[in-house]
Formats: sequence, C-alpha cells, structure tokens
Amino acid sequence: MKRLLVMALSVVLISQPAWCDGHLNPLQGRTVRINNGETAIVRGKSPRSDRLSYEYEKMQTPLRGNFIVSDVLLPTDKWHLWDGSAIPRFDVSKQTPENYHESHNHYQNMLSEVVNATPGANSIPVWGESIAAVKGANAWGGFFSARSGCYKGDLIGKYLPNGLDRGCGPGFDAQLTGLEVDVLNAGKPGVYPNKAKHGVQVVGFGNPNGQALSVISENFDREHQYRRGQFESILYAQNSLQPDYGRFIVMDFDKANIGLDMRKPLFSQGAMDFHSEGVGTGIMLDSGRSGELYGGLRWPGDKADKRGWLTARLGAGGFRIVSNDNTREIMVIDNNGGIFLNGTDVAGHSPLNGEILVSKKSLLFYIILGLMALMVANAIMIRIMVRSALRSART
Repeated sequence: MKRLLVMALSVVLISQPAWCDGHLNPLQGRTVRINNGETAIVRGKSPRSDRLSYEYEKMQTPLRGNFIVSDVLLPTDKWHLWDGSAIPRFDVSKQTPENYHESHNHYQNMLSEVVNATPGANSIPVWGESIAAVKGANAWGGFFSARSGCYKGDLIGKYLPNGLDRGCGPGFDAQLTGLEVDVLNAGKPGVYPNKAKHGVQVVGFGNPNGQALSVISENFDREHQYRRGQFESILYAQNSLQPDYGRFIVMDFDKANIGLDMRKPLFSQGAMDFHSEGVGTGIMLDSGRSGELYGGLRWPGDKADKRGWLTARLGAGGFRIVSNDNTREIMVIDNNGGIFLNGTDVAGHSPLNGEILVSKKSLLFYIILGLMALMVANAIMIRIMVRSALRSART
C-alpha cells in the first residue's frame, strides 16, 4: 500500500503541468526511482542515477534506505536572488571579509523552514529520530558528511561533463564543513535572565550517558600509524567571544570528579599556553581571593625591563607549602613579608599569628649551632689575648 501511494503521488507530481499557482513542478526534470522499498528522487546525471552509492564505493557495507534526494550542481546552472530575479554566480576571487555576506554562492539541496508566530511553541524544521528497540541495536539521531575527492578514474568523475576541469593533482583543495550552525539573534543577549541562545545544545535523558561531545578520527582505536584524519584543533573560537562578559568555558554544576582530565596525553609544547600581561590575566584562584599566577612585565609600565616575569600573587592570607599528607606546614609566606620554615621566622618579622611553632629537632639544631658559635668566639678571643700578652713580654 505504501509503495502504491508513493508511486501515485510521484505520477501526480511529475505529470502536473503547473504547481502551486503557476510555479513550476518541483519534480520536473527529475527521475523518481522506487526499488526494494527505497524511493530516490534524482536530478542530473550522477552515480545515484544508476542506483550506485559513491559514498561506499568498493566497500562491502550492506546498504538500505527509505527516501533519498540527490542532485548535481554544475557550473552551467542558473542562480537567483532572494526575490527570484536571475543573477550570475559571484566571482569568489573578489571575496573579502568586508563583503563576505553577499559574495558567496549558496546552494541547498533541501531546505526545511518554519515561521513560528506562536509564543511558547518550539519550532523544529528538522527532527532526526532513531530508537534502539532491541538489545545490541545502534541508534543515530543524525549523520552528516562533508568530503572531498579527486583522482583519475573515480566514480564521480565518470558522471561529470566531459572537459570539466576538476583541478585534480597535488594542488587539489576544497573547503569542508561537516556541520554549520548559525544563530542569528535580533533580541537581547543570550545571558541570564534573558532567554538562552544556543549554538548547539546537547541534552541527556534517562540513565547517565557517556560523552556529550566526542571527537574521533579514522582508525582512532587502532595503533597510531594507522590513524588518519586527525584535526589541527578540537575547539577553535575565532573572534567569536563577547569581549566584555564572554566566558570561553563555563562549568555550572555542583560537583564532579575531575575538571580537566589530561592524564593520558603527552604534550610537546606544554599542556597549556596562556597569554598573560599582568594582574587579572593569569590563572585565578577563587576569583583572586586565594591568589593568582600570571606573567608579563615585572611592574606595570616598566620600560626598562622588557623581559617576561612569572609572578605568583599571594592570596589574602598568604602562600604556604605543606607536606604530602597535608598535615604540616613546611613553608609559609604572609603578606607582611614574613617567611616561616617549619613555623620559624627566618626573615626577622613578627611571628605568624603571634606565635612561633618550632619543632624539637629544629630547636635542638639551633641550640647546638649557638653553642658552637659561642665556642668559636671564645677561642678567637683567647687567641687574641695570648698574642697580645706575648707581644707585651717581648717588648
């Protein structure tokens, strides 16, 4: 019954001379193929015209689909503006950052849009739903591929027009974007208490899930010599953060096991690299109440010393080094310049908290050191006195 309905609808769409008050039939010039329960609408000459899937060329992966839309975009195709008026393609060699919004050629094979004029309603142009209903089944909400390929004798090349220069060879290159999500906000900024504006929102339901965002590459689970397709960077913010109140990464939860887990990778140029230019630009602890580690000039506006300095700004209480078991203070530095080793003031300042805590070993060491100093002083004095008496006797 389903196949009969699809076939009947296809016949009606294709045979209809006009569509929607004078507009052309949306399926005119296309081939509709129905085979083994799979419906494919194909425009242009492509491998799909012959029921071939170039995505899995020469692979033994079993394939099956339901509804497929395929198109071929050629240099000879006509283009139009937003109002339907004809216009030639833009020469992208004249593209600049200033004119980019109107200096690229945009094509979509299938566009789904919703105009939401109902407050409180969620408008969703595309919903990908998949459910794993039996043990061992895999479910994907969506799948997007952006690929490039250009070599002599490939399947795509056999279907492209003769004489079309593909630019194959060592200099072949093409821009790839797996998925672009545009957020065009004409309302208030997306910060509390305003309504949120998300680029990508990942929501978990039910039992605890795994990774909210997982980035992998080809053969990621094999030895390093077999891995391909790694990324130059995983997260890249290119002039896209609000400079006054923007925060690059926000962790808004009560409790977790580890904040940043980098126990496995070994970095060749540092685990982290920061640009720091004085107070407030380094690593803050408790918003600076417990101190900060920053770099830059030794003093603000220092014109004599242009070298980079690493500065540890003390917390409101000071700085301390404790034993591995976190039970003893080995070294303490307070904001008055006091330096204490094992509780003993070694800088000549007032004791920390009004008292000095000295261990028995340290006290014994200092007593012995004092006695030795006293003995040396007495020996020197006796020697001087003896020499003075001998001189007097000789004279």
